[in-house]
Amino acid sequence: MLTNFWVGCCFAQEGTEAASPPPASPQTTVDPGVPIDNLVVMVKPLTKTELEVEADAWFELLRGKAGQIAVLRLGVREAIDAESETNQKTAKEKIGKVEQAAQNAEQVAEETEKEITQVAETDSSEPMEETPGADSTETNGSTAGVASKIKTDLLADINELQEQRTALNDRLAVVLDSLEEKGGDVEEYRKYSVAVSSVELETSDIESVWSGLVGWATSKEGGQRWAWNVTKFILILLCAYLVAGFLSTFVNWLLERKIRLSQLAERLIANIIKYVLLLVGFAVALTALEIDVTPVLAAIGATGLVVGLALQDSLSNVASGLMILINRPFDVGDVVTAGGVTGTVRQMNLVSTNFRTFDNQTIHVPNNEIWNNVITNVTANRTRRVDLEFCIGYDDSFDNAEGIIKEVVEEHELVLNDPAPVVVTHALADSSVNIVCRPWAKTADWWQVKTDITREVKRRFDAIGISIPYPQRDVHVYQHLSSTSPKSIE
Repeated sequence: MLTNFWVGCCFAQEGTEAASPPPASPQTTVDPGVPIDNLVVMVKPLTKTELEVEADAWFELLRGKAGQIAVLRLGVREAIDAESETNQKTAKEKIGKVEQAAQNAEQVAEETEKEITQVAETDSSEPMEETPGADSTETNGSTAGVASKIKTDLLADINELQEQRTALNDRLAVVLDSLEEKGGDVEEYRKYSVAVSSVELETSDIESVWSGLVGWATSKEGGQRWAWNVTKFILILLCAYLVAGFLSTFVNWLLERKIRLSQLAERLIANIIKYVLLLVGFAVALTALEIDVTPVLAAIGATGLVVGLALQDSLSNVASGLMILINRPFDVGDVVTAGGVTGTVRQMNLVSTNFRTFDNQTIHVPNNEIWNNVITNVTANRTRRVDLEFCIGYDDSFDNAEGIIKEVVEEHELVLNDPAPVVVTHALADSSVNIVCRPWAKTADWWQVKTDITREVKRRFDAIGISIPYPQRDVHVYQHLSSTSPKSIE
């Protein structure tokens, strides 16, 4: 078969003519059961005109099979009516019509297939198996029993024909895909293919429903096929999840060890790669369920502009996120004041940044709010100055106060010697003499140094009687007595 096909396809290479006229008869339908992989190779070199011929041939085979199934389905209904018919004569007539219709449908289908496959009709073909007719009701039982047996046989034939129809539909789809790639119009073929490809159950009695379900579940082109498709779908998703997780971890490690980007950028890039791979894996998994993802992808591309216009604020957040990643004003774990929030940076995506505040709140701040405002990174440097100010009364000795503060600072083990701490009286305020204290500490120890020094200075001031005055104001009242005012009587 393949030899004849390739001889027909390559015949144009012989002689001096540029091309031979398209074949008058189809070539790929010589064997209707040709493996799909082989059919894909066979239709590859065919022209648009040749593929139209092939599509018509496969379409006729499919249409004939669908017509045969329809006739048998009508026969099942007639058989069901014959079962419940009390008039024996009427029941026999219905049984005869069912048998004749089934034989005619099979004969027409065979003639159509032989004509298309170019197989000459011979007398050696096996005769059709005869089913008991109306005349056999007397020897084989009542008309109800005969009708029941005919119905069972027809249901079995329908299940087999539906499997054959699915196989023809798959091969027609291969031809149509190739024809569409080469500019052919396949819409009408596809609509018909979808219309006749569904499995219909005869719901007029329980036996018909059960036979249809069992037949579909046990057929190679039905239940077995979809069981394998679902298995492939799950396996592809599982493989995509494992591969995405591995590559995400590997990229994160590579960026951290070799390129040394910020943790925000590393995690963002790794997460993008992970989600893209998961999306691709899901699209591939859908193809395992025989779902065409091309229209979905085309719809996503067509709506991209509309979505972009509708999400202008989100796009500005994406741009701000990219600017943050490029300029790196903060990283994961930094304590930052940005966008009106102070907290520890946990993670960032292209739209927002996640903060955890010191009272354990999780706050998501849009990147646009962060980038367009002042960003204060509290923990960006390893060391930090502790700014303290102590106020004493005007009646207290500021020399003693400075000495006590210096002692407290020098005795604290977390205060750094370099840079050296500064303790100096710097202002005479309305109610107090203000002394500033400027020790240095590691950023991680800043809060502890601040609280420890404050507590110890207050304790020592209290011990020697140095006061920390409240805000106060002296008010002087002068009384003026006029010459006309009466004198007080002593």
